[in-house]
Amino acid sequence: MKKLSLSTKVLIGVILGIILGLLFGDHVGWLSIPGDIFIGLLQMTVLPYIMFSLIVNIGRLSMDTGKKIVKNGLIFLALLLSLGILYLFILPLAFPQWGSGSFYSSDFVQESPPFDFVKLYIPANPFESMSNNIVPAVVMFSIFIGLGVMKLPQKETLLKPLDILTTGLNEVNKMVVKITPLGVFCIAAGVVSKLSWSDLSRLQGYLLVYLLAVILMTFVILPYIISIFTPYSTKTIFRITKSTLITIFATGKIIVVFPQLIENIKEILKSQDRDTDVAKAEVDIIMPLAYPFPNLGTFMIFIFVPFAAWYSGEALQLLEFPIFLSSTLLSSFVAPITGLPFSLDLLSIPRETFQLFVVSTVLTDRIRVVLGAFHLITLTILTISATNGFIKLRKRKFTKALIVTALVTVVSIYGLQLLLKKSMSNIPTNEEIINRVSLISDEQPYKILDYSHKIRSKAWRNENTLSRINRLNTIRVGYYPNSIPFAFINKDSALVGYGIDLAHQLAKDLKASIEFVPIAKGELVNSVKHKKVDIIMSDIFLSSEYAALMELSKPYLNISLALLTKKDNTNFDTYDNAVQLDTFNLSYFERPEIAQEYLTYFPKGNAIKIDDYDQIFDDVDSAFIKVDSIKIDAHLTSAERAAAITVVYPGFKVVNPLPYHVNNALVFPIVQDLVWRRYIDNWIDFRTHDGVFQRIYDQWILGKEYKKHQKPWSVYDNIILPKLNEKDLNNTVTN
Repeated sequence: MKKLSLSTKVLIGVILGIILGLLFGDHVGWLSIPGDIFIGLLQMTVLPYIMFSLIVNIGRLSMDTGKKIVKNGLIFLALLLSLGILYLFILPLAFPQWGSGSFYSSDFVQESPPFDFVKLYIPANPFESMSNNIVPAVVMFSIFIGLGVMKLPQKETLLKPLDILTTGLNEVNKMVVKITPLGVFCIAAGVVSKLSWSDLSRLQGYLLVYLLAVILMTFVILPYIISIFTPYSTKTIFRITKSTLITIFATGKIIVVFPQLIENIKEILKSQDRDTDVAKAEVDIIMPLAYPFPNLGTFMIFIFVPFAAWYSGEALQLLEFPIFLSSTLLSSFVAPITGLPFSLDLLSIPRETFQLFVVSTVLTDRIRVVLGAFHLITLTILTISATNGFIKLRKRKFTKALIVTALVTVVSIYGLQLLLKKSMSNIPTNEEIINRVSLISDEQPYKILDYSHKIRSKAWRNENTLSRINRLNTIRVGYYPNSIPFAFINKDSALVGYGIDLAHQLAKDLKASIEFVPIAKGELVNSVKHKKVDIIMSDIFLSSEYAALMELSKPYLNISLALLTKKDNTNFDTYDNAVQLDTFNLSYFERPEIAQEYLTYFPKGNAIKIDDYDQIFDDVDSAFIKVDSIKIDAHLTSAERAAAITVVYPGFKVVNPLPYHVNNALVFPIVQDLVWRRYIDNWIDFRTHDGVFQRIYDQWILGKEYKKHQKPWSVYDNIILPKLNEKDLNNTVTN
């Protein structure tokens, strides 16, 4: 019987792991632990191997050879990244027409951590860089040591033992590689057991387009480039590297199989009898040198930026692509988790979409590294071929490659656009989500009263508000109508929202029904003072003026003030733009003191009061908001409310022109009663600590629909176990 190759064993391990994860779901999640152990074993020799290999091989180089390697490497890196730029420009054509506003993101009130270029590339403390796995800094340190050793007269005294140590490290790696089939089996089972298909369904546009990019680059474009310029065939390259590429896919990391990649390239050179000592030494230099630079796997991941813009309802315009592509070139020097937020911010794409990217990494991290590894293989082979003088342009193959690549690209993009157009029609937009979600709290009996409804019967003598609510089994809750996402009527004519959800939880805790009272304009203080309501559960800003006029609960939510304006209005995108305006009008609802305080930052601005939010949406297609023929440039509100409004009215956007955030807090106005206030304050504390406030906030403010925890789908839990239970029930009934 023919012995199975390592690549076959690795592939079998991946397939069996996927099957086991699908069969038993969470029950085999523990296999991710031995999978992590396997990755750790692979990784333990990598940084020392890179470091000593670079020192040895650079130390033995002549200055002329070193210059050739660097020059040729940079030329071919520029060629490969140019192809990446071209496809980042072309691939967004696969996205069909789509519209969806954006929920509020907590990123709005958080400063982005600065990108520490110095720490990433400059090894001020090389031991810290090594302990924190900062590969670019370690490579830089090794290069400088190698350059220093290059000039030593008796350098072989140092280089020979380091060479032996490097060989020993490589042997250790080969020992660990032998258990790769078992390691990837554990990794595959652990990953599949935790997959959430419901989350990934919203990402199908990005996942499919990125998968197309990886397939085109890995199996069409890069192999053609190698065959056009070098004597190595695509068949030979895939035969030699396939087991390594499968391992990279399973582990999700290039670095853990770095020694294997280097050995693979040396074997490719050997296939054409070009594995000279010089060429093999150059492989040991070029691969580690190329690793810190952008690779196509990381580069193409930035297709997420036009996807996020498209998914948010505002596809990138042609004039925005130069900004997108140039920012990608800079951001691709770091991990996507760091670089993507910078690109999103630069193009004013809602950063809440970044959470979708985080979910997608379950899959994209594994296909990204496959393309990244093939990029390194291509770059190394091209550079060595050029340095050693056997690179040659094969014109016939070039013409064929150009025709085939163009046809495959056009057909793939058109076909994917048709597929996405059909499949995305079943994915709800954010507006559909906010209109379909139901209350998280158990709905209590309720009715909606007219504001003019008579005041309820007076309390008994010495009876406090809490006692009266318990006696009547009814609580009267005030709210601002049409104040999405805090209180609004959805498309099913149900009263829902953040404040309404909290009201039902409060009523449940009091074992009471609810009488909802819509608060008329200018009547908030009177509603509380005249006891038309027991509590108002809307987005009421805290202020010293309100604190003097009525009783307020303790703050229950911190918010950030923001401006709501038309998408094509760039006057408030930055502070410099806003302060240079000769004059502008800022509208507000109910709170003149908040508006005047905000305008202290903009002395030329005017505050205009509106009575209802419908006033600013009467003519959503016009260039400006208008209220009673007065042009309104922006509306002042909370970022939370403004973001929800953009979901319903995608023609608007949320901006904060200030270089910092003006924060406030939301409170519940309540009737003046010490016992009632203590109860509400204690209720806020209790329901905050048990997570109720957070769950309701996540759904209505962040747009994360609440669902009770469900185990990932598995054959055992969803098919076998129900049948076993049914069989046991039938046996019990029969007996």
